[in-house]
Amino acid sequence: YRKMEITTPPTSKCIIYWKRKVKSEYMRLRQLKRFQANMGAKALFVANFAKVHEKTQILNEDWKKLRVQPVQLMKPVSGHPFLKQCTVESIFPGFPSQTLYMRTLNTVALVPIMYSWSPLQQNFMVEDETVLCNIPYMGDEVKEEDETFIEELINNYDGKVHGEEEMISGSVLISDAVFLELVNALNQYSDEEEEGHNDSEVKQEDGKEELPVTRKRKRIAVEGNKKCSKKRFPNDMIFTAISSMFPEYGFPDDMKERYRELTEVSDPNVLPPQCTPNIDGPCAKSVQREQSLHSFHTLFCRRCFKYDCFLHPFHATPNVYKRKNRETKIEPDPCGADCFLWLEGAKEFAALHNPRSKCSGRRRRRHHVVGASCSNTPASAVAETREGDSDRDTGNEWASSSS
Repeated sequence: YRKMEITTPPTSKCIIYWKRKVKSEYMRLRQLKRFQANMGAKALFVANFAKVHEKTQILNEDWKKLRVQPVQLMKPVSGHPFLKQCTVESIFPGFPSQTLYMRTLNTVALVPIMYSWSPLQQNFMVEDETVLCNIPYMGDEVKEEDETFIEELINNYDGKVHGEEEMISGSVLISDAVFLELVNALNQYSDEEEEGHNDSEVKQEDGKEELPVTRKRKRIAVEGNKKCSKKRFPNDMIFTAISSMFPEYGFPDDMKERYRELTEVSDPNVLPPQCTPNIDGPCAKSVQREQSLHSFHTLFCRRCFKYDCFLHPFHATPNVYKRKNRETKIEPDPCGADCFLWLEGAKEFAALHNPRSKCSGRRRRRHHVVGASCSNTPASAVAETREGDSDRDTGNEWASSSS
């Protein structure tokens, strides 16, 4: 007795196969997009040329209806022999030649482009600049030693910092439309493979039965597979291959989430849950005053006294400010025999970079004295008087008021 196992096609598990498919489909989509852009540019050029030709014909017809009169002839003055003359001769025999004096305008130097800093009353959150607006001053030494520094800086910055560049050697720009087309094109390959695999299963199962039953079952199985393939989510191997080819766009789970968000069918007429239809529109609803004026109350900033404030939005934005204090605190006491605090000057360095260490030490000393006051009252009184004297000397208001 031998058990038959139907093996899955190797291409469904081979990441190399899907990587080749991703590369070939992406190149095909790029060529298709480039071809469509060229054809669209050609179509626009032809349409614009036709419009220009039509407007030219209209202007020619209007010029034929107009009566053109020559400009009065200016007699040359002998007192200005240094002036240049411009003569216009007409092709019509009845029009005399026209002569005018040319006056040359002096060139005016352009105002140089300059960027300056101006103070603001509030902070504004802006996007990173993708073009180098002002060239930083690096000193005369850098300019004398390396004359190509500024040129290399401009070439390396322009269009390549936070920009949408064509990625060479492993980095490519994939828009949402290209991503959807790529996943749908790769999904067709997985559907064809599974259909062929299901056909082989149908042949093995129905080989023992009669011919008309086999054809019927095969047709039903193929139709059912086609219906399921239209509604089925793409294979995980597709997103894994895309993520391996374009790692800068995230992991396979990120690719899945992106595909799910792009393919969700959303009704354009459906409003967000916090919005109310326009009271003057056809879909107006009879709601309470608080609900109809909900957006006015939520979008109004009481700190800046204006609507839709950029600094204080209704929905919380991520915090872009950095912490001013130090995140790591240097302990004043050595942690062991090999601690760096045993080195010469290390404790002074730790005390200098921990400005609150003195205050915290004083608070610990005071808590210790208060705890010991239950057993020895005179000693605690002396300690409190000493601490009060030191607090008066240093100006510590918290300790002096509590003592």
